[in-house]
Amino acid sequence: MASVGRPRTFDRDEALKKAMLVFWDKGFEGTTMSDIIAAIGMKAPSVYAAFGNKDALFEEVVQHYTGMFHQGPLKALNGYSDIGQAIEHCLKAHVDMFTSQEKACSCLLLTAANNCSPEHQQHVISLRNIRASYKSALLARFKKAQAEGQLTDEADPRSLTNFYATCIQGMAMSAKDGASKQVLLESCGYALSVLKPFLRASG
Repeated sequence: MASVGRPRTFDRDEALKKAMLVFWDKGFEGTTMSDIIAAIGMKAPSVYAAFGNKDALFEEVVQHYTGMFHQGPLKALNGYSDIGQAIEHCLKAHVDMFTSQEKACSCLLLTAANNCSPEHQQHVISLRNIRASYKSALLARFKKAQAEGQLTDEADPRSLTNFYATCIQGMAMSAKDGASKQVLLESCGYALSVLKPFLRASG
């Protein structure tokens, strides 16, 4: 007969979301375990037993956030066969993430671990690698569109990737400074105008 485990006294995903908001708002160095414990609403021994120390918790929060990214901007990027629609919906998905009422403004991958002490540099490197992998996804999408004949011969997938990655990072920081969703969507419109001359007319 299988043994019955101890009933879970908390929702792990919900606890991660609450911890994520703290890291998102204060950054890794500015966040204390006391902040996390207060946000989650559990006793300290239970939090440590569930997540370990701050380093381990932050790593799990980053994994959780990355999963949200895959279900949002990356899903949009790869969910449309037309490259123009893919980039448009990808940019709008970023805006939705950066301005959601349920999340802190901006982007966790950009702001949570910019200035860590030497003993925590693994977080800086980890987030840098995740950002690099996202740029790789953008580049792969533009190369795919070029191979399919959707882009003109003058289009340079790497330059387009660098432009849109920079645009997305700029929108994230603007959101942190209080830019509204409407302002960011207007920026998306201008960003899309850069791509239009490189789109090959269909038919």
